[in-house]
Amino acid sequence: TIYDEIGRLDNITVAFVAKQGHPAAVAGKAFWELEQKIPLKGNKFYGVYNEGKNEYRACAALNETNKHLTEGLSRGIILGGDYAYTTMAGSYNDIVRQIAPAFGALAEKYECDPARLPVEFYKRHTEVLVMLPIKQ
Repeated sequence: TIYDEIGRLDNITVAFVAKQGHPAAVAGKAFWELEQKIPLKGNKFYGVYNEGKNEYRACAALNETNKHLTEGLSRGIILGGDYAYTTMAGSYNDIVRQIAPAFGALAEKYECDPARLPVEFYKRHTEVLVMLPIKQ
């Protein structure tokens, strides 16, 4: 199931694991390392790819219950603002293969804000929001 919407995101403070390389090659390893510190249950996970730096970040939103688990991890902020997003549902493997094409489809419809990075929000194992920052 795929449908587009526009929504506003607040700044999100995250702990992250960064890997050099294209998401298809490094995202799995980055998330595996992150999940060794922060459990899936009760946490919000995001993926952010900086194409200019060829860097993928597997991120977990910081909260009161996981802050103590993030010792040794880098910290950062996913910038808030307006995002066009597509919700993808299905098997995890099918969703992962569709992330890049979904960003491409959003970029054809909306003017991307180059000051912010595209975001993947892993809502659950079978649902991912692909979020393109758009000019406000």
